[in-house]
Amino acid sequence: MQKYTNCPVCNSNKISFRYTAGTARQPKQPPKWSTYGCEDCGLVFVNPRPTWDELGDYYPEGWQCYNTHSPDEENEIKQAKELNEYRHIPIPVGKRLLDVGCGGGSIMQVFKKLGVEVAGVEPSSSAAAAGREAGVDIFTGTVEEYIAAKGTGEKFDVILCSHVLGSTPFPVETLDCMRQLLAPNGYIWVAVPNADSPYARKLGWRWHSTDYPYNLIGYTPKTLGLAGEKAGLAIQRNYTYSLPDALRYSMCLWQRYKWFVPHKASRLFLSDDRVEQWAKELDSRDEGEAILMEFCHAPTQV
Repeated sequence: MQKYTNCPVCNSNKISFRYTAGTARQPKQPPKWSTYGCEDCGLVFVNPRPTWDELGDYYPEGWQCYNTHSPDEENEIKQAKELNEYRHIPIPVGKRLLDVGCGGGSIMQVFKKLGVEVAGVEPSSSAAAAGREAGVDIFTGTVEEYIAAKGTGEKFDVILCSHVLGSTPFPVETLDCMRQLLAPNGYIWVAVPNADSPYARKLGWRWHSTDYPYNLIGYTPKTLGLAGEKAGLAIQRNYTYSLPDALRYSMCLWQRYKWFVPHKASRLFLSDDRVEQWAKELDSRDEGEAILMEFCHAPTQV
């Protein structure tokens, strides 16, 4: 376990214990994750933090994020061509994309077939090996270890970090490493759960996207933006996105814990139209379930 004495984003020493959280995917287990908050920036994080080795049982070899191909890959490619974007990213045809925390490389497979030059970084040796066997270039290790081994000579036009920054122990340092690998006119695209969304605030650790111990840091738009600023980056675009199926689950969870309504019953009253309308309303207020933030070089860092 690694003990934080300072906030991992703003470095303030004004951190204090908030509560002991349970494991979101195993809610019947006794709470075990000691959760702290920063009095200065508001970041919430598990402290002490388990090491990668201590979390090994939570990431089995067949974990879904280690897949080398999406089961709906052909349809995803077709839709991406129609929209000229994939995973909210305009398709950077002929440019270089680095996927940090790429798992088995399923996202890179789609980008590769859309004409993008791709590379990945993945700490799981088995996932990285499987991705390489499937034909994508994956470095085994963290982005910090990538730089230690290869330096910063190779630059990337787009750096993708999708739902990974919540599991990195020192996010400012991780973002700084991405900055060092970013081409002068490129951008870093980061997605994380929004700890300031309504159901995150209502449900706390029970919210499915709090997801301890897979996520160990909970970001708000403010704290994610601050992490980027500390890393020498500037916000290029900032918005939220609520996947309707995930939002529906959040709504069911809230009814279950607030009024003890079973999931099957609450789902009967949640039509697709109602959920999609609520998702659009939340995102129009930037209060959606996921934060999507694009960073570019700060003017003094180019």
